Amino acid sequence: MKGKGKICLLTSAFIYGLTPILAKATYDGGANGITLTFLRAALSVPLLYVIIKADGKSLYLTKTELKRVIILSVFGGALPILLLYLAYGYISTGLATTLHFIYPLVIVFASAFIYHEKISKLKLFSVIFVTIGIFLFVDIAGSADRKGVILALLSGIFYSFYVIYIDRSGLDSMDYVKLTFYLMLTMSAVTLIFGMAVGEIDFDITPRAWAYSALISFLVTLGATPLFQVGVRREGAATAGVMSTFEPITSVALGAMFLGEAVGTMQLVGCAMILTGVMAAQR
Repeated sequence: MKGKGKICLLTSAFIYGLTPILAKATYDGGANGITLTFLRAALSVPLLYVIIKADGKSLYLTKTELKRVIILSVFGGALPILLLYLAYGYISTGLATTLHFIYPLVIVFASAFIYHEKISKLKLFSVIFVTIGIFLFVDIAGSADRKGVILALLSGIFYSFYVIYIDRSGLDSMDYVKLTFYLMLTMSAVTLIFGMAVGEIDFDITPRAWAYSALISFLVTLGATPLFQVGVRREGAATAGVMSTFEPITSVALGAMFLGEAVGTMQLVGCAMILTGVMAAQR
């Protein structure tokens, strides 16, 4: 089906954009960012295992596949999330998330200069346009703690590694459920170890928070993550990076609709620029 990869990427971005709205309910129930990150990964592991076994698929990995999955899970999966949550301790969540979205620009330039991928002028325009649009979401000058800014930027850089590595390592050809199973398994282990080390893992949360954590886990694991993997396989890392910027638009729109959050003029301008860039990337 023509355009299937782009549809998968946009749907994935929509689901990812929905999760912050659901996450607020878990925070109200006593969870924190690191606990939710762990639960998001860990709660899906048993379900993924059952799905794989029910389909009669093997969990066997070659030594090369195991090495690549560990690299992807640690440096492209767990590390970007942990760096982002650490950044929240120094700067606002809005600014940290905005700086994290530097990754589409990093992906395009890495693809061009490291892998010598030919980048069209239109795609270069689109990624610059969406990057400017993302940065219009917050006032950077208002809360610029150097440590927080560096952590958030590193989060975006490592996430760009995740996108590029899936595209270039051959992992995009692995069965989506199997790859997601190992991603979630490794990410939950890394996050648990980190959370215990810094004393930020707390399972004393309300039943409602557990329910929302499970919902987020299943939406991301069974929806957003495999859809993104399909999109990267079909469209490549550069296009996937640009189209994933649809995520903050979803968060802003749903936040306004269901949480009554105010949407400023600059955010609307930013949304318009992102949409323009995303549409340009489809040509």
